[in-house]
Amino acid sequence: MSKRLGIVVGHMKSSKGAQAVAPISAQEYDWNTDLAERMVAIAKEDYAATKFEAEIFFRNTGGVRGAYGRAKEWGADATIELHFNAHVPAANGTETLYVSAPSKPFAQVVHAATLSALELKDRGIKTPNEASGGRGYQSLVQMGPKPSIITEPFFGSNARDAQAAHAHKNGLARAQIDAAATYLLKPFDNGDDLNWQVKATTLNVRGGPGVEYEKLEWGPLKLGQKVVLIRRRDPWFLIQLGSDGSKTGYVHSDFLV
Repeated sequence: MSKRLGIVVGHMKSSKGAQAVAPISAQEYDWNTDLAERMVAIAKEDYAATKFEAEIFFRNTGGVRGAYGRAKEWGADATIELHFNAHVPAANGTETLYVSAPSKPFAQVVHAATLSALELKDRGIKTPNEASGGRGYQSLVQMGPKPSIITEPFFGSNARDAQAAHAHKNGLARAQIDAAATYLLKPFDNGDDLNWQVKATTLNVRGGPGVEYEKLEWGPLKLGQKVVLIRRRDPWFLIQLGSDGSKTGYVHSDFLV
C-alpha cells in the first residue's frame, strides 16, 4: 500500500490571496500552484521506486471542503496546504500551522525541513489561535485524525523573504516533499541495510542528490556518526539523523559504511 500526500493549493483562481513583492511579484495561488507542481514532479522522479505518491488538489470547485473531500477520496494519508504570509514589510519568517495531535509531529518535520531550505526566521509551529485569529482552522480539521498542516514558508510582503523564496524555490519543493515522504514512509524497509555510519572525518549534508545543491546548516556529519537510510539515489543517499525526523539530507554513499 502506497503512502499518499495530498497537496492543497491555498486560495482560488477567483481570489488568489496575498501579493508578494519582487522578485516574486505574484499572488499566493499562482506561486503555490507552481510550487505544488514542482513538488509532485520531484515525487514522481525520486520516489517512483518507493511506496510514496503526491497529488495536487485545488479549492476552485467546492472550496475547502471540496478540495479536502477529493483528497480523502483519493486516499491521502496526510495533507499539506500551501500558502505564504503577508503583513507589514518588517514581518518575516517561516511558520507552520496544525490543529490535531497527530498533525503536530508532521508539522515539526516539515517545518524543520522548510527552515533548512530557506534559512529564514523561525516563527515556530502553531495552532490557528496561536498564529492569529484562527486562520486556517477550517482547512486543518478536514482530514480528521490524519496529519494535516498549512505551510507559510515566508512573508511575501518582506523583500528579504521574497528573495530567499524566489532563489530557493526548487530547494523548498524538495525539502517539503522529502520531509513528508520521510515521515509517511517511516519505518520503510526497502531491503537495504538501513543503519549506516560515517567513515569520513567530516561529511557534508546537502539539500539534494548532487554537489550543486546547498550544504545544510546542521551539517557536516562527523566521523562515526550513525544515520538511517531513507532512500537511495545512487551514488547519493537520503539519510536521517536522529529519531524525530527533523534532520534529513543527502550524503555521498562513498563516505558511509
